[in-house]
This record gives sequence, C-alpha cells and structure tokens, in this order.
Amino acid sequence: MGEAIIGEYTGTRLKMLPSRIEAFGRFKKRFPNGKVLAPARTFGGYSSNPYVGYDSSKYPFLYKGPLPKDMSATARIVVIGEEAWTLDVLKKHRKIEKGDLVITWEPGQNSALDTRSISKGKDVGNVVVQRKTSDGLVDEVHDVTFAFVFKAFKPNGTVYKSWPPKNAGS
Repeated sequence: MGEAIIGEYTGTRLKMLPSRIEAFGRFKKRFPNGKVLAPARTFGGYSSNPYVGYDSSKYPFLYKGPLPKDMSATARIVVIGEEAWTLDVLKKHRKIEKGDLVITWEPGQNSALDTRSISKGKDVGNVVVQRKTSDGLVDEVHDVTFAFVFKAFKPNGTVYKSWPPKNAGS
C-alpha cells in the first residue's frame, strides 16, 4: 500500500507517481534518447515468461482470496482510485472520458504473462491515463492489473464493463 511499516518512517506513505507501461517502440518514439535500465545478468532474460498462461488461467496462481463473481479473475482492468474499466471496454471505445479523466487504449503491446516468448503473447494494448488541466493533459496515477487484485484491495470499488455504464459492479 506504499506505507512504511517499520523504522523511522513507520506510518509514512509514499507519494504515488504516474507511470506508463508501454511497448518499447512507443517509448522510443516519445523519448528518442531515453535509456532502459537492465541488470547485467538476468535469469531467463526479459523476453521470457515464467508464468505461461497466467492471463487465461481460471484461478490466479498462489491467490486464495475472494474472486469477482461477474467476470474472469484474470480479466485485465485499468484502476484509477476506487474505479476501474475493463480492457475489453477500453478496446471497444479506444477513448473514455469521465469528468476531467481521459483513458485511451491503442494496440501494440504484448502480454508478458501469456506465452513463453513475450513477443508471441496476445496484444493487451497500451493504456494511457491522463487528467485535463489548464496546462493540457497530464499523466494520472493508475494501475493496469487483474480483476481479482482490484477485488482484493478495493472490495467496494466499481468496475465498468460497459460505457457509458449500464450496470457497474465487481
């Protein structure tokens, strides 16, 4: 939860910073001189997935808590605070606006948890979450995660499975 639980900073919360998970090509286009940190030695490398099939598994590996009743536990969702949108609804609309919030989805990013070789994984797309400000669009703190994770950490949160919402719930 981003809170120190021991030591001098016990009870102090980290400030959340917005970040994107995006395909390398998109990153290079936005930051032509950007650098990628990589360890000198990896076990299996960054192109290999030790959790083959996790995206499509019926039950999440090593998780024993409550599961969503109205959607797959491993459905991917985009979480902003107490609200979440399924990737399926984002794929359908490509852009969702709610108040000053703007969520966009574009194809072109492979799942790191589908096939052994990430380059052959299904396309889960690139998600960008921003807020409208007087200075233009500014990246917003969000998480692209699984439905069971949202249910575990935000049991009373709202998941939008259609847009505009017909019936929200998780």
